[in-house]
Amino acid sequence: MTQHNASTTTTNARTISATHLNALMSSDYVYALIDVREAGEYNSSHIPGSSLISRRDLEIQMAGSVHHKGIRIIVCDDDGRRADLAAGTLRRMGYTNVSALDGGMNQWVVEKFPTEWGVNVPSKDYGEKMQVQHHVPEITATDLNHRIENGDKLVILDTRTPEEYQRACIPGGRSIPGGELSLRITDITSQLDDDTTVIVNCAGRTRSIIGTRVLQRMGLTNVFGLENGTAGWVLAGLELETDGDRLELPELSPEGIAAAEQYADTLATEDGVKFLDIPGLYAMIGRQ
Repeated sequence: MTQHNASTTTTNARTISATHLNALMSSDYVYALIDVREAGEYNSSHIPGSSLISRRDLEIQMAGSVHHKGIRIIVCDDDGRRADLAAGTLRRMGYTNVSALDGGMNQWVVEKFPTEWGVNVPSKDYGEKMQVQHHVPEITATDLNHRIENGDKLVILDTRTPEEYQRACIPGGRSIPGGELSLRITDITSQLDDDTTVIVNCAGRTRSIIGTRVLQRMGLTNVFGLENGTAGWVLAGLELETDGDRLELPELSPEGIAAAEQYADTLATEDGVKFLDIPGLYAMIGRQ
């Protein structure tokens, strides 16, 4: 769940106009914008930055998505009817600052505010910009298959979740979830010859682009992302492995931990990352 920052006066109004929501999105007040339609509707068109939690999933997903019951929440649908019902559900769950978008997406479009289509658009956009701006190297499924058949020195790192990996993976790939990559890569490469090529894959593109870029920034030079991931592998007419069992992560060494910490420090410095502790976060929310 993405929670945004925007700056207006807190209100418990039952509805919010499209104009007011657009202004809210341009400010710095903390809020969550939730689309309560079904996935197909959301994928066809939605408000940029909104998060999908269909009305039938609210009771299951909401507590894990928006922890603070006082956060400003706006719910939207196509015409406002489902959003109004969803807002009532959220109030009964204890959320105290909930509004429905008046007229829903229909009114948003009438007032010519922007929309987008697809799913996980911000993260995909981030990955594509990274690929273009930093020239993240990629390898096609066909080229990778040729290298495998030729017996080239390769290690294939699958950065998806272990559950995704176990369903189907690139033949010979090992599971290294993306969040573990910077922490484990030193201990992985220490067991490889210097001329071994590192391949990073996911299901499509984004996670492999980001993972490859992470390894580049950690100093690896012979590393490529698999273009279009497991989907590209299938589209190339190649078969996935369905019984992959290479799930064990390497033991952390002092050298591996030190390399990861150095990377984190460098990343924070170069990218201007600011830090906020838990008490500071609650204080920020309280000031809203």
